[in-house]
Amino acid sequence: MSPFSGGLVRARELVAVRFGHAALRVHQIRVLGPLLGGRSVLAVLPTGAGKSLCYQLPALMAPGLTLVVSPLISLMQDQVAALRRRRIAAAYLSSSLSAEQRRAVLDAALHDRLKLLYCAPERVGALVRRLARAGPAVSLLAVDEAHCIVEWGNEFRPVYRRLGEYRYRLGRPATIALTGSATPDTRAEILRVLRLPHAEVVVTSFDRPNLRFAVQRVPDDRARFQRIRRLIREADGHTILYTPTRRLTELVARALLRMGVRTAPYHAGLSPDTRRGVLLDFLRDRAPVVVATSAFGMGIDKPDVRRVIHWGPPRTLEAYYQEAGRAGRDGGGGECLILWRPADFAWGDSAPETRRYVATRRCRRRMLLEYFGETLSHCNGCDVCAPPPEPGR
Repeated sequence: MSPFSGGLVRARELVAVRFGHAALRVHQIRVLGPLLGGRSVLAVLPTGAGKSLCYQLPALMAPGLTLVVSPLISLMQDQVAALRRRRIAAAYLSSSLSAEQRRAVLDAALHDRLKLLYCAPERVGALVRRLARAGPAVSLLAVDEAHCIVEWGNEFRPVYRRLGEYRYRLGRPATIALTGSATPDTRAEILRVLRLPHAEVVVTSFDRPNLRFAVQRVPDDRARFQRIRRLIREADGHTILYTPTRRLTELVARALLRMGVRTAPYHAGLSPDTRRGVLLDFLRDRAPVVVATSAFGMGIDKPDVRRVIHWGPPRTLEAYYQEAGRAGRDGGGGECLILWRPADFAWGDSAPETRRYVATRRCRRRMLLEYFGETLSHCNGCDVCAPPPEPGR
């Protein structure tokens, strides 16, 4: 028996009344159909596709609590703030809260005063024990950015590997796992870890025709920074610049500030308040350039990012597609550029397919889609198929 009352008819009403959207998108209907019927779903939807509505709408249609497992504090803060502006009872548990604040959130959850509770994976175990003893039933479990189960679940955050166990302790509620990119092998591993052998799998096209993918080789770090400086000075709109280390994030941000660029660094070593301040400055256009490690960007609702630049090659193509996909979420054009030199591969940290992507003379857009199991008939959105015009032409 499905815990969600009203089905798609009710979902269409709520998306208009509570969220101000004229209609559900086709891919959202594909996800909500089986989920509102009581089936668990793995949804692989592109960045900017409105993934969060796929669990926020069902949360309003069921009794009890929707528990959302989310990997980043900034992502939880952003989602909860948006829900509260719509007068939806939501909260999050994270290390950024004081002990008193965490007790207040837990009390609200245990006494059925919340519809959505966001929680980092490391806190899920203790929360599940409390909910199992004294809390309301969990009607829906949502695992946001589910690719982290595979990408981070072995060493960096092994608790991801226990989410299937926690799901059973909650009484096997309907579950939705969402991600913006996942290969067939990654999808199979997500379903295995979450113990969802019969889940509906909804995969939409990975193609983002509004994005242009490019790679440029540079002789050294000085040339790399000069190229970044020109790109930022000459272009309008917002930019995310990804760097591989916290130290480099700070150095590059300081250099851009000395040039008069309104920018800010973002990495996991900063305090929660500082990270929150950088996020708000970016969302409110006070810092149009953010220099960040991979900790920045997941689920951040900034539609008008015009370029995503990578200081060097990312570790995997899945990680790259997640990060590059933060450009052009409004459907406008976006530039996705990797700057690299052979020394970047000296540590052997990048996957073989990443090395091939950086060095290839094949169509980069086609390579990305093939990596996710999709084919492309025509491309004009990469530097191989549509190279930039020569200067002065």
